[in-house]
Amino acid sequence: MKQTNYIKIFIKSNRKEIRFFLLFISLFVALQALHYVVYPATVPLFVHKLNAEASSAIINIITPEERSFVEGERSIRSGSFRVRIIGGCEGTEGMLLLVAAMWAFEMSIKRKILGSLIGCFVVYLANLIRIVVLYYCLKYKPDLFDLVHIYIGQILIIFIALIFFIAWAGKFAGTDGKLFNKA
Repeated sequence: MKQTNYIKIFIKSNRKEIRFFLLFISLFVALQALHYVVYPATVPLFVHKLNAEASSAIINIITPEERSFVEGERSIRSGSFRVRIIGGCEGTEGMLLLVAAMWAFEMSIKRKILGSLIGCFVVYLANLIRIVVLYYCLKYKPDLFDLVHIYIGQILIIFIALIFFIAWAGKFAGTDGKLFNKA
């Protein structure tokens, strides 16, 4: 009986945090499902144009002698070397996490929209850097590729989305500086 009271007190005193968490999870799952449905139609834009072509252009600016180009919809090629951008490598998951957090958090619609747009752009730029680093890593230090790709790169994208959200939410939190104001 006593434990039930503690649970009720915990739920009552953390109502906003619990609401945020449940809404965040629901939004993230819904956004992932939507992304899964529209992904085949968005590959030409998100993977080919915005990631492969942009990354190839950055590579050519940094090292013009690479003469990289996009082959097909997903590959960046330079001579006989090729790196392929597959599903999940376009940074979408980081963006979806950020958007779900923004829309689950209590702030004005205008701030949610602006935060989502700016945050997604920040995550997108970070992902372009990640792709360029992976290109050079695979070409010149292939033994480090798995470490950089699987552990460092993916975690970095999620970390950047998280830091952006915390900074944005902190800026638009209540006047007492708390992210969740107790009512």
